[in-house]
Amino acid sequence: MCALLAGLVAAPQLMAQDETGAQEPQVCDDVAAEEGPLASEDEIGEEDTLENDKVGREAEETEKLYRKAVLTYEQGDKETAARLYKEVLLSLQGELFNVDAFYRMRAGFEDIFYSLRTLPQAPAAASGVGASHYRIPIDAENDLVKKYLKIYTTGGSKANVKKALERSGRYREMILRILKEYDLPEELVYLPVVESLYSNNDLSWAGALGLWQLMPARARHQGLKMNYWIDERKDPEKATRAAARYLKDLYLMFDNWHLALAAYNRGEYGLARDLQFSKATNITQMSERNAVPRETENFVPQFITSTLIGDNPEKYGFDIQYEQPLRYDEVTVNAVIDLAVIAKCAGADLATIRELNPALKAWCTPHSYPDFTLKIPAGTKAAFQTNLAQVKELNPTQGYIKYRVVKGDCLSKIAKKFNTTVGSIKEDNRLAKQKFLRVGQTLMIRPGRKYFAGKEKRG
Repeated sequence: MCALLAGLVAAPQLMAQDETGAQEPQVCDDVAAEEGPLASEDEIGEEDTLENDKVGREAEETEKLYRKAVLTYEQGDKETAARLYKEVLLSLQGELFNVDAFYRMRAGFEDIFYSLRTLPQAPAAASGVGASHYRIPIDAENDLVKKYLKIYTTGGSKANVKKALERSGRYREMILRILKEYDLPEELVYLPVVESLYSNNDLSWAGALGLWQLMPARARHQGLKMNYWIDERKDPEKATRAAARYLKDLYLMFDNWHLALAAYNRGEYGLARDLQFSKATNITQMSERNAVPRETENFVPQFITSTLIGDNPEKYGFDIQYEQPLRYDEVTVNAVIDLAVIAKCAGADLATIRELNPALKAWCTPHSYPDFTLKIPAGTKAAFQTNLAQVKELNPTQGYIKYRVVKGDCLSKIAKKFNTTVGSIKEDNRLAKQKFLRVGQTLMIRPGRKYFAGKEKRG
C-alpha cells in the first residue's frame, strides 16, 4: 500500500478470551426495560445541540473531502487521491465516526479500491517473538494465540491442522505467486488453514465455499461465475485471485491487517458497524465492549497460530508430508465438450479431468462461456488438440427429452425410466414448490448415459 495511506489505525492488541463460539453483540434487557420516552425539544440540553451541530459539520466536511478525492482520482492523480482518501478514512474512523456517510460513499470507495490495488504497499511493523520477516503483526506471546497453540498442537485439532498443511502443498506455489503479484503478505498463504483446512470442497452452513470460503455475493462481486454449469469458487487459482483482490480492498479500507482480517471474517460493513457501535479503533477495544462476534474476535489469533505452526511445523511437533503441487497443461475451448470426450482425447480418466477442473458442476464444459480455460494432465496438450480435432460430436449425449406426464406417473418412476434422478428432474423443471404432477404436463428430462446405451442395444 502507498506510504501516504500508512498509519491510519494503531496496530490492534488482541484480547485474551477463554471461551469460543460465535456471539453477536447484545443489549442488556434491564437497560432496554428502563428506557423511557424520547425527550422533548425543551428537554434537550444546550450541550446536546452543540454536539449535534459539531457532528453535522464534521460529516459535511468529510463528504466534501471525499468528493475532492474522487475528482482527483478521476483526473488521474492517484497519489493525491490516495492522500485525500486517507484523510477521509481518518475522519470516518475518528471520534465522530459516521457510518451512514460511509455507506453513502461505498460505491465510490470500491472504484477507488480497484485502482489503488496496484499502488506499492508499505510493510507493516513487526511485533512479537520471531516476527521480523512478517508484514502482518505476529505476536506469539498473546494470550489467545497461546491458547490456540495448545489446541492446535494436541488431539484431533492437531490432526486436522496437519492434514490442512499437507493439502496446502498442492496450492502453495500458486498462492504465493498470486500474493506476490498483488503485493500482499506471504503469510496470507496460511489463511485457508483457518477458513477451510485447505479443503476445496468445504461448504459452510452460511454458503461459503472453497479454499477461501467465499460467499456467493462476494464471489460474484469479484468476477467469479456461479451457475448450473460452474462454480468458480472451487477453481483454486481464480478463487485465490478473488480473495487477493478482496484482501487488498480490506487493507485499503482499514489500513491495518488485523482489522482487515477481522473484516474478511465479519464483512467490511459489518465490522464498520461494530466500530461505530463500540467507538473502538481495534479488536481489543471492540472485544472489551462486547461489540464483535466471538468468531471474529478469535479469527486473527487463529490465523497467527496457523502462521506460526506453518512456518515452523517441527518446532510444534508436526511432521508434514506436503502433497505435490498440481501440474497441468491449459487449453482454451469455445465449445461445450463432454468431459468423457476430453478424458479420452487427453489419454486420462474422467476422475483426473474432474480433479483438475473442480469448478465444473455438469457433465461438460460450461455453456455460454467463451474462451474457457480447461486443465488437462501435464504433457498432453499436443496430443489432446490432435485427438480433439478428429472428434465429430463433442457433446454426444442426446440432451433433453420432452416427456408428457400420463396417469399413474410419479417422479421416481419417471427418473427410473430415464436413468436419472428425482432431484435432477425437479431442478431442471423448477418443481421445488410443486407437490403433484398433472396429467399432460410436459417435463424436460436429461436422461442418464445408461438410458441411451440401453436404447442402442434395443435398437
